[in-house]
Parts: sequence; C-alpha cells; structure tokens
Amino acid sequence: MVLLANEQDEEYDAAQVFENYVESRTGGEVNVNIFVGPQLCGSANECFEAMQAGIVDLFTATAGGVAGIYPPIQGMDIPYTFPDDRTAMAMLSDPELTDYLRREILDATNDGIRLMTMTQTGGWRNFANAKHEIRTPEDVEGLRFRTIESEIQQRLVREMGGSPTPLPWLEVYTGLQTGVVDGTKNSISDITNMNFQEVLNYITLDGHAYMASMWLMGNQKFESLSEEQQKVVADGSALMGVVQLGMQPRKELEAYATWRESGGELYTPTEEEMEQFRSYAEPVRDWYLEANGEEGQEFLSKLEAAKERASQAVEADRQSAMQ
Repeated sequence: MVLLANEQDEEYDAAQVFENYVESRTGGEVNVNIFVGPQLCGSANECFEAMQAGIVDLFTATAGGVAGIYPPIQGMDIPYTFPDDRTAMAMLSDPELTDYLRREILDATNDGIRLMTMTQTGGWRNFANAKHEIRTPEDVEGLRFRTIESEIQQRLVREMGGSPTPLPWLEVYTGLQTGVVDGTKNSISDITNMNFQEVLNYITLDGHAYMASMWLMGNQKFESLSEEQQKVVADGSALMGVVQLGMQPRKELEAYATWRESGGELYTPTEEEMEQFRSYAEPVRDWYLEANGEEGQEFLSKLEAAKERASQAVEADRQSAMQ
C-alpha cells in the first residue's frame, strides 16, 4: 500500500492500523507492506497506472487525485460544499454515497480499481501564503498559488484573480522557497507536516474545501483474495477511515501550535467576508456542470442527498444532547 505523504500524516497512522488488522485477522495469510513517499509512484496518476499494472495494491488520494480516473468526483472540491466538521464526516462515511461511488469508479476503470473507504486527510483546505494577509477574495489577486492538476481547484484561484500553478506535492516546499509560488491551498496539518511554516507567513481560515480522501484497491488483487480475506480487508479499510477521521483533530492541535511558534499569522474571516468568499462557489459550480454534464449533475445530486441525510442526523443528535 502506498501513501505519498510522510510518516507524520494521519494516513500513515491509518495504514499501520490496517496492516495490523489485516495481518492479525488473516493469521498472516495476507501480508501488508507500507510504502511512504514516491518509492513506487510519485503522483496520483502514476499510482493509478501502477495499480492497473498490479505493482501497487492499495493507494490513497484526495478527490482531486481521484478525478484522474473519475472526473465527476471533482464536485467534492466545489468551494464551500461542506458546512462543518460533523456534517462533513457524516457525509464521507455515508453508506449510500460510498456504494454509489464504488460502482461508478469500478465502471470508470473497467473493473480495475475499487473504492474501499472514504475519509478525510488534513481537514479544511485554506489559503496560505508568504506575501500578505488575505481578508477578502480581492486579496488573492496577483498571488501565485500551488494547486494540483485539477481544473476545479485552479478555477477558484483564477476566479479570485490569482494564478494557479500546478506542482507535485513533494516539490511544493522548494517552490515556495524559490518563489515559483507565493502560497498553497492546504490544511494546517499538511502545512506543518511538510515544514511549510518555514516559508509561509499567513493563513486565512476560509475553509473553502474539506479534504476528502479515498483508499482504493486494485480490483484484480481484491478479487484474488478468498471471501473471508475480502471481508477482513473491507473491515480493515473501514477502520482506516475511522482512524483518519479521528486523528485529524488531534494532529491539528500540534499543527496550530507549531504554526504559532514559527511566527505565522492566522486570520478568521468575518461572516460578511465569508459571504464574499462563498459567492465564488457559483461560477465554479457552473463550470463543473458544464464540464461534466449529466454525470456531474447526478454526482452532485447524490452528494446533496448525503449532505441532507448527514445534516438531519447531526442535528437530531445535537438536539438530543442539548435536552
């Protein structure tokens, strides 16, 4: 199994839990090897190709990465789609949404890649830069932000007057250090895990995206397992998702402390300023629907339905706790 992050990332914690669970529950019949960083592949597209070739069995990617094999999933990155932490976590663990995406990804890859579980990696994606504080979208103008090869992420920066600059994850530090880019759109824990606080000065907590993450498996490998082994792998994958959801808030405590110790500044937009940020979601959504057609519309309807179910469940539990 491959993760392109480092050993400080919650994905590594989750991978270790998966390794122990699967090996112990199968009596060692299924062996799990964890590869951190670009040992077997260096980008999401390379890793998916390696999965199709049978070189990599398990890989984790964000929605932007998975868009390389299933473009409609970019809808998760439409700005300000996820309303809050509890609702976001419930949406990503929604069985109906997961089942739908599992079938869609299998179909899109000719039964080559199977979605095992959805979770999150890093929490909320925010604007971070080395130049100046961002209080409103106008402050993004003229700044060069690192993005992945995802048009939907690049479009948000472009709509605000910035310049999106795709860079591989492992090249971002150097890009910031040398001025190839002025900033990046990442979570606080991803920033400090990669020591970006050494080359960044400002973070604006606009929470324009919640960093969904998917663990995927080569379907040929999965189907080569016995039914009992498949059950263990499926359960171990679900456990990975829970671990990542739970580890992130804990890691953020240390991440924010590290950021402050480095002298970095944090800015929380007012509600009026957030309304300005949210106004940029509509043109991005329009582009997404134009680019993805009926498939995109269907995906958004499934995502909105999951959001409604999650919102109702969270509110019901909240009211119960408050009685």
